[in-house]
Amino acid sequence: MPDTTPNSENLKKKTADGLFWSGIGSVVQQFLNLMFGVFLARILSEDDYGMANLLAVFIALSFLIQEGGFRVALINRKNASYDDYNSVFWTSFLVGLSLYIIFFFVVPLLADFLNEPNLTALGRFQFLGVLAASLSTVPSALLTNSLRNKDLAKSTFMAVVISGSLGLTLAINGFAYWGIAAQSVCYVVVNMMFLWFYSGWRPSFKFSFKPVLEMLPFSIKLLISNIFTSIGDNLFTFIIGKSYNKYQVGIYAQGAKWTNLGQQTISNALEGVAQPVLVKAAENEKTLVFNKLMRFCVFVSFPCMFGFGFVAPEIIPLAIGDKWIPSVAVLQILCVWAAFYSTYHLYNKQLLSAGQSGSLMWITICRCVAQIATLFFTISQALECIAIGYVSVNLLFLIVIHIVTKRYINISTFQVFKNIAPYLLATAGAISVAWQAADFFTNVYALLAVKILTTCILYVGALYISGSVILREAIYYLKGLLKL
Repeated sequence: MPDTTPNSENLKKKTADGLFWSGIGSVVQQFLNLMFGVFLARILSEDDYGMANLLAVFIALSFLIQEGGFRVALINRKNASYDDYNSVFWTSFLVGLSLYIIFFFVVPLLADFLNEPNLTALGRFQFLGVLAASLSTVPSALLTNSLRNKDLAKSTFMAVVISGSLGLTLAINGFAYWGIAAQSVCYVVVNMMFLWFYSGWRPSFKFSFKPVLEMLPFSIKLLISNIFTSIGDNLFTFIIGKSYNKYQVGIYAQGAKWTNLGQQTISNALEGVAQPVLVKAAENEKTLVFNKLMRFCVFVSFPCMFGFGFVAPEIIPLAIGDKWIPSVAVLQILCVWAAFYSTYHLYNKQLLSAGQSGSLMWITICRCVAQIATLFFTISQALECIAIGYVSVNLLFLIVIHIVTKRYINISTFQVFKNIAPYLLATAGAISVAWQAADFFTNVYALLAVKILTTCILYVGALYISGSVILREAIYYLKGLLKL
């Protein structure tokens, strides 16, 4: 029997509130990104998107290095003190400043390697986002650790609105790929400012690096894991840019971008809750919490991501124009992994909450090596083959991380199957029927409406009839909010 003490009930309430506000913030963020992305994609060319993404792997790595894994280390550290936060703040800032200085001089070499002279100024500007992000690590950790997801959501909302408006304005006025770059840098700066405002935390010039050294064994393994994850996820556009051209980079990047909008919406909602909840949960509740979070993940991700792939042939040309139709096939393939991404992310959080950053590190390194090896085997083929290789490797390592995680939490393979199967079957059934129903329509708007409405109604209906606990709890929670 789970513990039903006041502390346990309070944690459940905070978890529900955290998931709600994380979900709201994530949905709003990705919806606004989608809206701004639609307008930008119609204004800008494939080459513009390719240019803006040529340095994506280096920018992503820099973001990870300046954060150093210390954000999660702070969340994992019970009763973290002011000195802990202050030490991490100055460490992150000094690393971010050092990285910017290094890349300021390295970017011209990358521009020469890729035969893109204009990349020097663009790259130096894009790396300003890394410097700004180094100031966000501590305020973000403070708000996450206290499950203040409503404040995190408000920060995200303002950052997306302001940065999206700036990027769109620049693109309309002919600044091309500079609009995309300005949008990304502005987002980091504005989000950082609001995180500082809501957290109320301020650093002190009197600090010691001792707390950082104490967290280093945990955080360095997490940093290595994050670096290899970033390499595996972002190296594709860099190698495609070297092996093909900016057009192909733009096509692949556009397909990946739309898929990421969906998967990040779900994983971001989980991000703000899973780590602190799994750390705070009593030992006899950890398996229960893990199972419930997994069911929530697939309850949302399966219909959203498989459904998105289902309607992509209509959505993409309607939203961003016929010139992006070649990206549909890439998008549909990547949606398969996107549907399972939040589950993989949850396993990551479970390992970290158990203090097993080392196990996660080795899994991630092996996954990255497998991704790169697969990329070199498929690089001479079509973009669809590259995407299939990427998805296949990730699904394989979902099995691997499950096997490793079983050593630290009492969860069986059969239980995971029970968590996933009802939602996978309901999604597959709903999409199959909607596919047949869509054959009777030729108008693209009617076709899109039939696909979406039929899939949604059948999915929710199937879960309601089968007595899904997650669906009932979601309805109950929403009814409670409406009474407030």
